[in-house]
Amino acid sequence: MPVEVAKELVSNKAELKSTKTVYENIEQENDESNGEQVSILGTIPSADIQLGGTVYKVTSDRSGYNKYYMYGNYRWLKSPFYTLVDKMTIGFPSSSGFILPTSNGSITQHQHRYSYDFYGNGKWVDTAIKYSPSDWSANAGVAGSYDLRKFSDFTLHKGYVGQYVYVRNTTHGDMNIKLEYGHKRISGAITVSVYPAGLGITPTTTTDTKSYALTLTY
Repeated sequence: MPVEVAKELVSNKAELKSTKTVYENIEQENDESNGEQVSILGTIPSADIQLGGTVYKVTSDRSGYNKYYMYGNYRWLKSPFYTLVDKMTIGFPSSSGFILPTSNGSITQHQHRYSYDFYGNGKWVDTAIKYSPSDWSANAGVAGSYDLRKFSDFTLHKGYVGQYVYVRNTTHGDMNIKLEYGHKRISGAITVSVYPAGLGITPTTTTDTKSYALTLTY
């Protein structure tokens, strides 16, 4: 977890709340790797990218509500062939009662960041933190975008997306939170859609995905 995120969670007296993490493969993996380059179709193989995530309960600053921090990250283990603009979503069902904080018409209390390793030798360069989601949908989730940079055949990529959310302290239940990474091939832009499970990557013939699920009891 990035230092800036960890410090903020400590200051908010964060308590780990996600109880179960599993990989969720929507489509069968089809790994057509060529050396350190990756040529993929459908689901991104686990050998090429690693996803993770968690949920923390933090001190609430809104009367009558509990507050949580949802966090997801990714790390490429091999250098992808295509380096366009990828996205990662945090999705949750609208029936859960969770809401996104807003101010002046915009989503607030959000962070996402992209980092790259020029030659795959462990020397990471962090880009600026973005404090607004690239996409969002009311009561369903947010997304972060990552403009992948390629400097060599060994360049690696990682990043994260985090969002604070609120739920009334009289509302309780269990839900799944779906983290999904979308990798663009060839050309075009990744889009997102709202599903019963929440915000997620829109499937296309030129978008590969990888998903990660969290279970939260609140």
